[in-house]
Amino acid sequence: GEEYAAAHVAPGGHSEHETGIALDVILIVDGEELRSIEQMEAHPEELAALDRVMAAHGFILRYLEGKEDITGYQYEPWHIRYVGSKIATKLYKSGQCLEEYLNVDSKYE
Repeated sequence: GEEYAAAHVAPGGHSEHETGIALDVILIVDGEELRSIEQMEAHPEELAALDRVMAAHGFILRYLEGKEDITGYQYEPWHIRYVGSKIATKLYKSGQCLEEYLNVDSKYE
């Protein structure tokens, strides 16, 4: 219902996908498409390698595990956002989410 949607889906007009700076990815490991959190977490080395490569190319994992209270969204290992390589590298190295780096509250009211 509404509570589930609020935790998993951005309200209308607030999705980063609408801006063109975010996208969802899937991992393909040994020919298998990994789309769920459980499937992706079963391959931590591949997820870590993806994070390193993304940062070098200016992308961040947008909704980090353990940062749900800050971002307002559940952990999504497939949702990436472009922020530029300088900021992406800082975020990757610090473990901060974008809201922490920008010092803003993300909760839509």
